[in-house]
Amino acid sequence: MTASREKMVRSFIAIPVPRSGIEVLERAVKRLDSEIGGQVRWVRPRGIHLTLKFMGDIPASTLERVLEALPQVTASFSPFEISMSGLGVFPNPRHPRVLWAGLDGDLGTLSALQSAVDQAAEKLGLPKEDRLFSPHLTLGRVRRDTNEEQSRKIGYLMTNTGLQAPLSWSVETVDLMRTELDPTGSRHYLVGSTTIGGG
Repeated sequence: MTASREKMVRSFIAIPVPRSGIEVLERAVKRLDSEIGGQVRWVRPRGIHLTLKFMGDIPASTLERVLEALPQVTASFSPFEISMSGLGVFPNPRHPRVLWAGLDGDLGTLSALQSAVDQAAEKLGLPKEDRLFSPHLTLGRVRRDTNEEQSRKIGYLMTNTGLQAPLSWSVETVDLMRTELDPTGSRHYLVGSTTIGGG
């Protein structure tokens, strides 16, 4: 089968967020949505994750090779702690486009893991990340028809709202995910998981 005819799979590599963390974010989103109204397309709670590498549409055979390569990457790391640390926006509060929850904890190890994942993907012919890694959990995206006043309100709320009972957790697995798009947004499915430390 030639690459041009091969099935393409939209995919990414991510660290999962524990159920208790999703519940904290779910409560925050519910609170924010009641004040923001319909100006934000929120990510489904189960779809919230910490992206290490977005690969986009890649051939199914490449996806299999990525899955085979991941254990070699994660074996050289040990489990480490990260935590949620408040809310924010990209690119700035005056013109918010992406709404997120920030992360704290062992960000040095997290960045090293992301870099190792990126290098492994590059060896398989995938483009290297050209943006600096900025760890965050995407919660939603501001709709394009949002006016300036509404945008500023969203930016203010995001930068002045705290997380109730922000959670810390031990990062022990890295997941390879595939995405399917439907009219209501993206749905993510687990392709395979690898244990940090090679256990």
